[in-house]
Amino acid sequence: MRLVVIVVVLLAAFASPARADDDLLNYTIGPVFAVRVGGHASGSAAIVGLEAGVGYGPERINIGFEHRSDHDAGYIEIDPWYLLGGSFGIAIDDTSKATAIGGVWEGLPIAGFGGNCSGWHNIATLAGGYRYTGVHELFVTIKAGRMDGNVCFD
Repeated sequence: MRLVVIVVVLLAAFASPARADDDLLNYTIGPVFAVRVGGHASGSAAIVGLEAGVGYGPERINIGFEHRSDHDAGYIEIDPWYLLGGSFGIAIDDTSKATAIGGVWEGLPIAGFGGNCSGWHNIATLAGGYRYTGVHELFVTIKAGRMDGNVCFD
């Protein structure tokens, strides 16, 4: 639990204030770094992966892949956000075992770059939280991509 609090505090400390004037269509991709919590098989508790998604306003659909010490898993999830984000979806590991995904996260824009704050422009985000994807994990992800809409980082 202490790690979750640390992740949220760090996200808030490094956030840039943003102003969004429209619903924002966006595409992002980036690595996922996680640590498995609770009981686990012998081996490393580290989890690494890749996640990509598309969002419109506060809703996102993500697909991803994770490598764990004992299994690899692919997943698809819906990640709505309002003050605090949620994750709901399904993960399938390399043994064909399907598991429901559930979790909470917080994400923040950390950069809007490319010379303008309207129309299509480059973005970067940082997010972290807890989720269950067949194992309990605390994760952090940094993603980069493109956004269409009026958003400015002051």
